[in-house]
Amino acid sequence: MQLSAVLIVRVDSFSNNNLPTNQKHLIANHNQQHIRQSTFTLFASADDTIDSDNIMTGNRLIVFGLGNVGSLVAERGSSLQVDNVLYFEHVYGTTRTTNDNIEGVQSIGFHDYQELIKIISSCTHVLVTIPPLNPSTDININQHFCDPVLNLNHSKYSIKDILPANTWVGFISSTSVYGNHNGDWVTEESETKCEAGTRAEVYLKAENEWRNAAEECDWKLHIFRCAGLYSNNRSALHTIRKNGLAVETTDNASTTKKIGSPTSRIHEEDVSRAVLSAMNYNGSISGGTNLWNLADDEPEVRSRVMAYGAQLLEEANLLPTKKKAESSRQTVTTKTKPKQSERASRRSIDRKRVDAQRMKDLLLPHGKLIYPTYREGLKSILNSNRKKWSSDSATLREKEIGTTL
Repeated sequence: MQLSAVLIVRVDSFSNNNLPTNQKHLIANHNQQHIRQSTFTLFASADDTIDSDNIMTGNRLIVFGLGNVGSLVAERGSSLQVDNVLYFEHVYGTTRTTNDNIEGVQSIGFHDYQELIKIISSCTHVLVTIPPLNPSTDININQHFCDPVLNLNHSKYSIKDILPANTWVGFISSTSVYGNHNGDWVTEESETKCEAGTRAEVYLKAENEWRNAAEECDWKLHIFRCAGLYSNNRSALHTIRKNGLAVETTDNASTTKKIGSPTSRIHEEDVSRAVLSAMNYNGSISGGTNLWNLADDEPEVRSRVMAYGAQLLEEANLLPTKKKAESSRQTVTTKTKPKQSERASRRSIDRKRVDAQRMKDLLLPHGKLIYPTYREGLKSILNSNRKKWSSDSATLREKEIGTTL
C-alpha cells in the first residue's frame, strides 16, 4: 500500500524547475519566505501493508545534533503530515546551547541528562547526526564507544537502558568507509576498505557499535552512508566566493593526478527526504540493518564542479574580483602552509563512485532526486544566495573604490 505525505519546506527562494514533473507543488509567499508544498510517497514498496487508519500512534522524534543535516530533518519532520495529520506529535533536537531555535523543534542541551532521560524513553524515532569520536584522541577514560550518543550516561542509566525495543534508530555515516575502489562503483554490498587510523575507520567502528546495540536492544537500525554533503550554506559556490578559483579547471589535463578523480556528492535537501522516508520504511534488508548509500546520480571531478560554479557566478556577475582572490591567496602563502586535511587527501587516494540505486528505488518517490546532479544543486544554491551575495559584492566594490580614491 502506498501512502502520501505533505512536506513543507522553507527556503529563501525556489525554482519550479528543480522539482520532478510528476510532483505537484505550490509556491507561495508567507512571512517573507517562500514555502514549497510537495506531495511524495512515504511507503514506496507495493508490498507494504500498513493501514493508514492506524499509522498515527503519537510518534516522537529526537535528533541528536542540530547541525546542517540534523536541523533539516528536524524542521521537515515537525511539519510532516499523513492524511492531513502531523506524523510526529513532537520533535526534539540536542544542541550544545539551547539558543539554537528551529520552528517546531524543542531544543535540549546534550548534557541535560535528566531531561534527555525523560524524552528519550518516550521517543519512537531517534536520529544520530553527531560525528563519532576518535578513540585515540577524543575519548576519555569514562567513555567506551566511538559514538557520543552511546556514551551518553547519567548515574546508572545509559541509552540502551532507556530506549525501548522496536524504536527506529538512524545513524548518519559516510561513504568514506568504502575506502579506495580504484574508481569503480560501490553499492551497500561492497567491501569496506578504509585505512586504519583515519576518520573513515572511526565511522565504521561507530556503525558496528550501533549494529551491536541494535541487536542487543531490538531496535530497528538504519545506517545512512552519505557522499560529500553540500547545501545552501556550504558548497563550491561558497568556496569560490571566499577563496577565488585557485584550482586546476582544465578538461584537457592528461593525468588523473592533475584533474583528480570523480567523487560523489548529494544535496542535503535530498538527504533529509531520504531519511524521513526511511522512518516510514517497513521493508527489511538482509543482515538485520537497513543500510543506505545516499548520493546523487553523477559523480564528478571536483575541479569541474568548481569550474561550473565559477561559470554560474560569472554569469550572475558574482564572481569574486581578482583583487579579492589574490588577497585570499596571499593570506595563505604568507602564513605557514597548513597541513593538507584528511578529506582533501582522501579525494586523491580513495577513488570510487557511489551507487545509490537502493535509496532511489525504495525511499524516493518515482526514484527521483530533487537535485540529481551538482548542476541543479548549484543553480538552486545560487538562487537562494543571490540577494545576499549581490549586496555583499556591492559593498565590496564600494570599499575598493574608496581605497583607490
